[in-house]
Amino acid sequence: MKRYLFASCLAFLCFFQARAQALENQLGNTNQEWLDRDWPITDTLIFDFPNASSLIIYFNNQEFSVTELEEEFEPLLKKATDFPESTTLAYRLGKEFPKTTLSHVKYELEKKYVPYVDSLEMTFPVGLDFTGGDFTPVVGFRAHLNWRNFSMGGSIINTIYFPERIENNIKVNSSWFVNAEFSWEFGNLEGPRRNTFGVGYLINENKSQLFSGTTMQAFYNRKLNKNISIQVGVISTENFKTFYPTVGIRFW
Repeated sequence: MKRYLFASCLAFLCFFQARAQALENQLGNTNQEWLDRDWPITDTLIFDFPNASSLIIYFNNQEFSVTELEEEFEPLLKKATDFPESTTLAYRLGKEFPKTTLSHVKYELEKKYVPYVDSLEMTFPVGLDFTGGDFTPVVGFRAHLNWRNFSMGGSIINTIYFPERIENNIKVNSSWFVNAEFSWEFGNLEGPRRNTFGVGYLINENKSQLFSGTTMQAFYNRKLNKNISIQVGVISTENFKTFYPTVGIRFW
């Protein structure tokens, strides 16, 4: 599937070849000259497809190794079943410019040539918030329809408040919020969508010592890894007269 052309002693020939084969990620003139001067092409890695097509990767061996690039590209290209027939595409790698980074080139290839299947994601998040000076455990259900770069959906989350004891008795307050959510992760197709913005409305009518009247919330959630995220937001209650800042953690 691959061919490796070593030309460290003849770097100018690789440079000439790169010019002859139009690059898919060509930089502006100034940046391209800077890249060619300080990190000239020394090596070429070619991946051949069964449909008579090829992917050419030009790089500098001080920035990347052949083994590293094979490990990065081979799993991706095995999934690139939409790669056009009888076509040769060329990309230049360079760490100093966003358009030529390894992650960006992989992103472009996956976005264009790897088929994507929409999916429905359902989770049961639990966590703990610090809401208006009190700790409030949260638990609920979340469902999202996933597309390639973003997802849309909603959740129903119970914010649990433990008020002070009255005559040694405590009445737990359950506050159910219904939330509309939008998640995104532009520039990275390999990991989870790490950014979520949501707005919610308190639907239960049970009296609560924490919330009363019309109550809404807005929040931003940032995933730290697949199973843990942090969330910040604000809750307005008492018909938008009182505002509680919130910060918390979620486990999925």
